[in-house]
Amino acid sequence: MSKNVTRLFAPILRLLGRPDQARDLSRSVLLLQLENTELLSRTLDKAAMSHLLVQLSMTLGRAVRPYDPVRVLSPGLFAFVLRNRTERDAMQVAHRLHRKGQAQISIAGQTLTPVISGALVHADGGCLTGPNLARDHLPGPDLPDIETLIDNARQRLQATSDSDLGRLRLYPYDTTLAGAPLVATISDAINADQVEAWFQPQVCCHSGAITGFEALARWNHPARGILAPGVFMPQMSEADHTALTQAMLTQSLMALKEWDGAGFDVPTVSVNISNTELSERGFADCLLWELDRHEIRPDRLVIEVLESVGPVTSNADVRVNLRKLSKAGCHIDLDDFGTGYASLDAIRQFGIHRIKLDRSFVTGCDIDPGQQRMILAILALAERLGIAALGEGVETREEHAFLAQMGCDEVQGYAIARPMPLSATMDFLRRHSAAAADLPSIARRG
Repeated sequence: MSKNVTRLFAPILRLLGRPDQARDLSRSVLLLQLENTELLSRTLDKAAMSHLLVQLSMTLGRAVRPYDPVRVLSPGLFAFVLRNRTERDAMQVAHRLHRKGQAQISIAGQTLTPVISGALVHADGGCLTGPNLARDHLPGPDLPDIETLIDNARQRLQATSDSDLGRLRLYPYDTTLAGAPLVATISDAINADQVEAWFQPQVCCHSGAITGFEALARWNHPARGILAPGVFMPQMSEADHTALTQAMLTQSLMALKEWDGAGFDVPTVSVNISNTELSERGFADCLLWELDRHEIRPDRLVIEVLESVGPVTSNADVRVNLRKLSKAGCHIDLDDFGTGYASLDAIRQFGIHRIKLDRSFVTGCDIDPGQQRMILAILALAERLGIAALGEGVETREEHAFLAQMGCDEVQGYAIARPMPLSATMDFLRRHSAAAADLPSIARRG
């Protein structure tokens, strides 16, 4: 190609070439967010859920040009930067990606349909036709940078109502949002006092007494209402996990003080601790200091860890923290028992006090012989090891009765009560105390 021809078509070549070699005449940002993570996490285990997110990312990445790569802002949240397109062209691309994202996916022998919400924010810095195309066009001052557009789109997604979940919306770039505070992460939500601990009771199968509450995070979203962990946890960073653990711990210890002050006998409160916190050097010392500051005995705090937290898979800091907490008197629960690995090593080395039967084993246990055999095997193991067993996700009276008859120590689930704010636990405890005399007592199986 001659120099004259190259010079003549240079503006067009810059426009059609690599984005980092061209000056943008317009910019659009498309955000796609996986919405039904809570429902999918009930169906899939953690490894399959991670596989789904990777496959979804690959599907979306193959649907765009090489120089418009997909950016994974957080698990389940994808960003696309579309340069030098009219609003109509950008919307056509957005619709295509939205359809691709909601196509059925086969994972772990199951066919699942992701629900994707989308927000496309378009900013035009000049006309794409006429004289602008034939000269070196510099973006006008109203053409925002990419990160500003992404923040703008995230705020649009945050404001999506439940009735619009799974839909794609087009928005013009709004300069009034550019300087607005963005509550896009759990850390931001905690700073804005939008995250609250809700509590679900745990009940003894043999006496009907309340043995404790599990603290569960709820995001009181200003636009979407109360969000359960399955909605926002897949998108959390390590900093979010740390902030959430601290918030849940503080609110849980304060709840124990309020129950004590109201005269209720609530022996323990359970708090979920992720590998992120357990991997931090000195985490156990900080937690024990918090207990001392609130004047709470260590044996009233239950630390829930995933079954995958075992001596083989964990680093040295995890092992040190768990052993120190157990030695100090904190109770350690092994959550989602039966879905991971290394459990026996964890029980032996970390002083596990209780295993929690995953709800995948509990569902339908009163009618499914396969479920029954699995539960009986787990309960026999727990009895031989001298540790307690709690069935979680108990949703029917029949499941509750079967677990009690088979020797399960405690149960937790909708059959007992749904998670509730701290204020509602007071009424629940009063009603439960009044009805305790009428509850049947089921003898433990020998």
